[in-house]
Amino acid sequence: MSTETITIEKIVNGGYGLSHLASGQVILVRNVLPDEVVIVTPQEAKKNYLFGKVQEIRKGHPGRATPPCRYFGKCGGCDLQHSDYNTQLEIKKAILEDLLLRQESSPLKEVASKLPSPLPSPHFFHYRQRIRLQVDKDGQPGFRRYRSHDIVAIDSCLLAEEHLNSSLRSLQNSEEAEQLIALSTEVELQSNPDSGNCVVIFNFRRKIRPADIKAAQKLCETVISIERIFISGKDFPLQGPFCSQQPESSTADNLMSCSLSLENGVEDFQLSWEAGGFCQVNLKQNKTLIETVLQLSQPQKEESLLDLYCGMGNFSIPLAFLVKEVFGIEGQGSAIRSARRNATQAGLTNTNFKKSPVHTACDQLIKEGKIFDTVVIDPPRQGAPELASQLTQLTNKKLVYISCDPATLCRDLTALTSHGFSINKIVPIDMFPQTHHIETVVILEKQV
Repeated sequence: MSTETITIEKIVNGGYGLSHLASGQVILVRNVLPDEVVIVTPQEAKKNYLFGKVQEIRKGHPGRATPPCRYFGKCGGCDLQHSDYNTQLEIKKAILEDLLLRQESSPLKEVASKLPSPLPSPHFFHYRQRIRLQVDKDGQPGFRRYRSHDIVAIDSCLLAEEHLNSSLRSLQNSEEAEQLIALSTEVELQSNPDSGNCVVIFNFRRKIRPADIKAAQKLCETVISIERIFISGKDFPLQGPFCSQQPESSTADNLMSCSLSLENGVEDFQLSWEAGGFCQVNLKQNKTLIETVLQLSQPQKEESLLDLYCGMGNFSIPLAFLVKEVFGIEGQGSAIRSARRNATQAGLTNTNFKKSPVHTACDQLIKEGKIFDTVVIDPPRQGAPELASQLTQLTNKKLVYISCDPATLCRDLTALTSHGFSINKIVPIDMFPQTHHIETVVILEKQV
């Protein structure tokens, strides 16, 4: 196989190093850093570029580090462990800046020059509140290889909280767990922050049988760190909890929770969510995320606020302490139940949560003539396509956009700036150390 020596020009979205071969062909390479000189082997060809594999690093970056994880390069998860943390933050800023500069929209190009460094995570490793493992044909849990359906069996993950790894190792030394894992396509471990214990969800290939329930109960009895077990499947919803046979166990429900104390004049409160439901995986950095949203939105006592994709109320609940009223919209039923429960538990009487597809709900609100002082939107990775026009009609002041994907963020910001919004500030936040992923909070103002 032919090799070629190249210089890495930059790291682009997806975590790839970009360079050009002598022929001018674009090549994308993993596990490299900017300005490194490397020998690569061109491999898979795409329409406008090639993928390459590093054979040798001739000149390394000063921020290059030895990856501490023994699965690095095999597991498809982490893609920046080969750099120190300061370099990771520089790379993430450069990725977002590069995407902004590549847009045709002048407002996006202008804010690129003012982009601050990402707010660092309190922990670089062991920050994930949950991990989801695939199960291979031999019944071993693990993560998928890079761009493959093959599974790399693991017994620990350096991104997971320590007690999740402890629980994972206990699962791999249990006959009951082996029995349950063999019936599963996925095994998810979630940390319950307020108890410090672990909740396990097995995703079954078939329906539950009495023997499976007995195995789950026995597993909870023998592994102290596992407080509850749930079982789900393609043809049936989440079942459980299956735990130790104590008739009135305080953990015999499907809720997990964490307590939050913020620095923005908000009362201490608690967020709870259902097992299997969504919450931010980096709970300590989630506090930074919430405080950033509060700081940028500058909520006022007499204002009304619309929270789109509100989830369990991650932003709705703290904001409701500071504004007149909050209306949250979310398409997932379990999240809406959690949001309502969290509002009640916080003693809030100025919130209203509705289960509905966001686009449908926005159209209905516009028909009803509703308008809010501020709209907060935290869409999934695909962003909020074709929603710019509705957002313009729904707010008379501010829009706060929280993004977990810089590519869809740039697409949506282009649409929003062409529909009467101006970008006031962009703040990147590192929710996912050791990976190329970056969370971004943007405050936009409606032009009069």
